Amino acid sequence: MTSPRGSVAGADPWAAYEWVVWQAEVLDPEQRISEPYFAAGLPFLLAKDSREAMVDFAHRLGCIYEGCRDDGTFGSENDPCYAWCFRVPQALHAQRNARGWPLAMEECQQQLNRLVDGYPSLVAVDARRTRALKTGKPLPSLP
Repeated sequence: MTSPRGSVAGADPWAAYEWVVWQAEVLDPEQRISEPYFAAGLPFLLAKDSREAMVDFAHRLGCIYEGCRDDGTFGSENDPCYAWCFRVPQALHAQRNARGWPLAMEECQQQLNRLVDGYPSLVAVDARRTRALKTGKPLPSLP
């Protein structure tokens, strides 16, 4: 799964944006997230299964849950990769932790860790979706 991402080092290039789309991406090279579905003979529906919890969670934080992509891959082995996207309002985007993430995204990442058994996630701005929101262009597909 490859997506253009914004950097938060130095001056914030997203400071003039009303909403900034942040993405939390989980890499699963050992397929431990999908294995329980397959072992039980169930279709892999991570996006569907996590939707309700993440919509409610994001709403409580003042953010908007955009969705999850559960069919991505990364690396030369095409290992599974999952991505969740959240719209973060500028007021929350400006409140950062030591890693440079909005505090709201840190909380979303912690919630995702609970949903997918503590897998670390990569958190970054989704530049394409953020720019599309500002310009009114159609949103690109989830990364």
